[in-house]
Order: sequence, then structure tokens, then C-alpha cells
Amino acid sequence: MRRGILRRVAAGLVSAMAVTTAAHAATDDTDLAAIHAKLRVVAAPWCGKLADFDAQGTRVCTIRTEPLDAAGVTNAFALFSGTFVTREMQARLSRDELAMVLGHEFAHLVLAHGYVRLQRQREGQAGRYDDGLLGLLQTNHPTPHDDTPRDERQQELDADTLGLVFAGLAGYDIRGAVAFWRDAHRRLPALATQGRKTHPSAAVRLRNARAAVAQFCGAVAAGKPPLPRLERLQPAYEASRDEVATVADRATLDAACGRTR
Repeated sequence: MRRGILRRVAAGLVSAMAVTTAAHAATDDTDLAAIHAKLRVVAAPWCGKLADFDAQGTRVCTIRTEPLDAAGVTNAFALFSGTFVTREMQARLSRDELAMVLGHEFAHLVLAHGYVRLQRQREGQAGRYDDGLLGLLQTNHPTPHDDTPRDERQQELDADTLGLVFAGLAGYDIRGAVAFWRDAHRRLPALATQGRKTHPSAAVRLRNARAAVAQFCGAVAAGKPPLPRLERLQPAYEASRDEVATVADRATLDAACGRTR
């Protein structure tokens, strides 16, 4: 039973990014580690129970990131307190795109989507469901917002939105990364036949991503913290929301929006 549940959680968080062409600059483990190091700092206001202080006294997410060897598999997913990216995936993405993908997986964790999905699966299975895994997630992970959607496609859009915020706060070109979805059907042919029940179409994700970037860069231009519009995607506490203004300087935010000072 538990093995099947683990597969369900992992599959539920898969980003469905089966890239088949290498038109963009490849990334490697060094790039992945550098992106992870930045994201664990800028995402800290959202991480709640998944945050701690490092040796320098900086609050960081304790989320780990690991590359995976899986021949012929181009994928990224989040599971428990970790994010995983296949080396095949790294080889097919630019740094900005990889930051968007890894930010997406961070977002699934801090928004507690795995917990919400297990909770939904538990309904109707009284007496036949192992509550140990659900309790583990509840104890060690952020509490989901009351408005967290139960629909997995909307969860994916929420993770896309917040993942772009994380990538932008880390200084990656989110305007450029969003273009990934413009030719997704060529670069991700699996989208045409897989994930329809759990993942939105590339066209929907492109519209959502463009709106997220517009919101982020509009806030930057106005000198405001680039928080997502939806409350459920914002840090849970006012002090954490204030912290967002301190995790990136203006030059970093301008770089994310394709501007130079």
C-alpha cells in the first residue's frame, strides 16, 4: 500500500517536461547546484517548517535537490522535502529554464500540494488508508492554505506562478524562461498525449506564465515586493511577507525582468 502511495505522490508532482530537442544551452550538475543555492535563500519566506538558519545565520529552505541518472527520461519532480531533476532534463534546458523548473518543484513543496493530494486520496478510504505518511507530511511540511485548490491542474498553475517568482527573486531571466511554453508542443511532444487530467495545456501554462511575469515585473517597476497576486501563493505570515523585500536587491530584480540599470 505505502509503495503505491509513494508512487502517487511522486507522479502527482511531476512537471511533465519530456524535452526532446536540445535547441537551448545545456546545463549540468554545477548549474543545478548554483540554482538550488539561490532558490533555497529566496524561497525561505515561504518554507515554514522547511526552513532553518545556515552557518552564516541566513534563513534558508532545507529542501534538497539531487540530479538523477535515468537514461532517456527528461523529468523533474518533488517528493517529501526533496526536488529531483534528471541529467537528461538538465542537458536540454538553459539556466533560466532550469531555474523556472526547479522553482516550480520548490513551489509544490512549500504549497503542500503533496499533502493536499494525499488528503484527497484518503477520502472515501476509511479503514483502508495508511495515515502514517499523511501524518509525516503534516508534521514536517508547511500547512496548506485554506484556499489551496484540490484540482491538480490548478495546483500546477499555482506552482508555475510561484516558481517564476522564486526564479525571478534569484535573478534569472523569467521573461526569457516563459518562452519555453511557446514552442512546448515541439519540445515536449508528450504533452499532447500525457498528463491531461493532471496538467494544463502548454497554451494555458503560457498565458498563466505571462500573467505571472507581468505581475512580478510590474511590482518591481513600482518599487514594491514582487509577491504573487493570490493570497494563497504568498508567505503565510506578515513578517515573512516583509522578508521578501530583503531577499533580492533591485539590480537582481531588474535582471529578472530583462532590464539593466
